[in-house]
Amino acid sequence: MKANKIIKGLTLLLIGIIFLANTLEILEWSVWSNIVKLWPLLLVSLGLSLIFRGKSLSFMGPLIIFLGIIAGMGASYMGISFEGEIVREAKTLSREIVIEVEKVPETEVALEAEITPETEVALETKEYPKIERASIELKLDLGKLTMGESTTLLYECISQYQYKEFEPFEKYSSTEKEVSILIYHLPVRRKNFYNVKNDWQLKLNNQIIYNLSIETGAINTDCNLSDFKVEKLYIESGASNINLVIPQYDSKIIIDTGVSNIDIAIPKNVGATVSIDSGIAIKDLDDFIKRNSTYISNNYNSSEYKTEIEIDCGVSHIDIDYINIP
Repeated sequence: MKANKIIKGLTLLLIGIIFLANTLEILEWSVWSNIVKLWPLLLVSLGLSLIFRGKSLSFMGPLIIFLGIIAGMGASYMGISFEGEIVREAKTLSREIVIEVEKVPETEVALEAEITPETEVALETKEYPKIERASIELKLDLGKLTMGESTTLLYECISQYQYKEFEPFEKYSSTEKEVSILIYHLPVRRKNFYNVKNDWQLKLNNQIIYNLSIETGAINTDCNLSDFKVEKLYIESGASNINLVIPQYDSKIIIDTGVSNIDIAIPKNVGATVSIDSGIAIKDLDDFIKRNSTYISNNYNSSEYKTEIEIDCGVSHIDIDYINIP
């Protein structure tokens, strides 16, 4: 009987804690949807209470209710609904590339020895992108960022976000040959988000030269830039997992992070210098020679492209390796 009363008291205490967490915006109110879906446990609890009435196991009924509430709360904390994964909203931001058509003077056409109707069209017009360079800045708090797929557009950002606060927006400006793009969400009022299911995917055009800036809170990045002309990449984050493949292009990479796992892969035709300013860090740079405070790759002098990598981090694991790109 004593255990029975203790469990009933703990159940009321747990319900009060959940309501308090809802009010303080630590837990979403949707937690009650998960708990209500477990209503059949009430029948199980009632049946057990009748079976073990007056016996030492009479606490089994209230215990089932108590465990059911914990299960519903735990599922909501993990971002899971008992009907499946919590529904996320989706939004795509993109810009098309403006194509300019250049007319070839008729005098140049006349100089061709043999002109067919097909070659005449090709000789009279020339198409090329009006924009040559793009600066893209991403300011996103939480989630996962992926880069690696290409697009025929200037850029394409595909986002899936769990809460409306993380809906992305774009600011765009341009000059004759360059554009500046800011992708951001509005300031998040609540700070107590846990296990947020945000996915951001940024697609780039392999004909455009990019400067990329990524400013985040806690985010996982998985970026394969080997096929793109990324001249500069800046990553600023808190606690993060950073998986990065360096572009096959002359570039500069700056990573400013806190507690992180940093895994960088470099194509064989790219020579690299690496500067690391860290607190407690495990470093794995087998293909480098250390000169003063700088690591220099063994292939630096003979490489087709050059990259400069600067890492400023706290407690981190840094692994930099060379890989073959098909």
